[in-house]
Formats: sequence, structure tokens, C-alpha cells
Amino acid sequence: MATTSSVSTTSTSTTSTASTRLSNNFDTFLQLLTTQLKNQDPTQPMDANQFTQQLVQYSQVEQQIATNSKLDNMIAAFTGNQTTTSLGYLGKTVTYDASTVSPTATGATWTFTPTQGGDYTVRIRDSNGVVVQEKKISLTANQASEYKWDGKRSDGQTMGSQPYTMELYSGTGTATTQVAVTHKGQVSAVDMSTGTPRVTVGTLNIPLARILGIAL
Repeated sequence: MATTSSVSTTSTSTTSTASTRLSNNFDTFLQLLTTQLKNQDPTQPMDANQFTQQLVQYSQVEQQIATNSKLDNMIAAFTGNQTTTSLGYLGKTVTYDASTVSPTATGATWTFTPTQGGDYTVRIRDSNGVVVQEKKISLTANQASEYKWDGKRSDGQTMGSQPYTMELYSGTGTATTQVAVTHKGQVSAVDMSTGTPRVTVGTLNIPLARILGIAL
């Protein structure tokens, strides 16, 4: 069954708290200014320059409150648009970028679907772009394939849990052409709990930015 998680309200709550604090400061400032005017000595009125400066501060605070209110409305509208867009993926088959994974204690597995069969070269790179493994493999066109890595470099050293990227090259040796590492799957759930929209495909939680295509 397709599911959705609750939309995160962290940003909205934080902005609302800041707006409330600013409004309270605004009210306090207004009360102080009014009290000062009521209690001033008629024979020694407030200096005109000082009074003007206070009015400028009053105006700036008022403008900031209005700006925050508009920002709240923009954030709410943007979050609503993200939610609507994400829900549109439910039940659809999507093609997504499958090149980057984070390994577990037993290593990492890439699942992808090559558009052409033949000999390929696989290169695994760490987050700094350093190649930690290179291997020759054979693949069948349009067939879901898996490449499993034990989490060790070519010299046997165990690597960390940082994200790793698989590069896939058609051919071997020097005559190779890099091809996209993509896979397809049906979206079964939408997750907005972190504020960044993600969809669930199989056991993967994929950011919308990695979705390359969508089909019925």
C-alpha cells in the first residue's frame, strides 16, 4: 500500500517563534516610547533628533514583522508544492540515479539496468573521488543487474561508511565510454519527515533530485 509520512513543520515552527519574539519586542518598544512621551517634562521636551531615531527604529521593527509574515506564507506555499509534487510519484514507475550508495558492515550493492549488453569496466570512488576498486564485468541489456563490493580497496584495506559512487564504462581497456548507472522501480511511499522530499522504491529512500524519469 502506498503511504505518506507527515510533513515536517520544523522550519515553520522556528520562523513562528522568531516572529513572536520580534512582535513582543515591537510591543515593548512601543510601550516604552509612549510612556516616555506621556511622562516627559513639557519644559524640557525630548530632543527632536533622538525622537526621530526612535521613530526610525520603530518603523524598521514594523517592517521586519511584515517581512517575516510574508516569509512564513512563502515557506508554507513552497512546502505545499513539494508535498503535491511528491504525491504525484505514488504508484508510478521511476527511473533514478543509482550510482551512489552507503555501504553496510558487509559492503555495498548497486542495482542498475544497463541499456546495452557486453563488457563493462566498473570503478568505485570514495567521496573524495579516489578510485578504491576497478573491475571488469559482463552485463545483459535491459536486465536488472547487481554489483556487490565487499567494502575493501583493491589492496584489501577496509574502507569507511562514507557514500561511494560507482562509475560504469562500456568496454574495457582505454576504449571505454562512461554510461549512466540507473535503475527503475515503483514508488510505494513518500517521506517528507526531514523536510527534503524522498520517495521509497523497494528498500531505498531516494531524494527527488535523483529521479531521472517517470512512467505510468
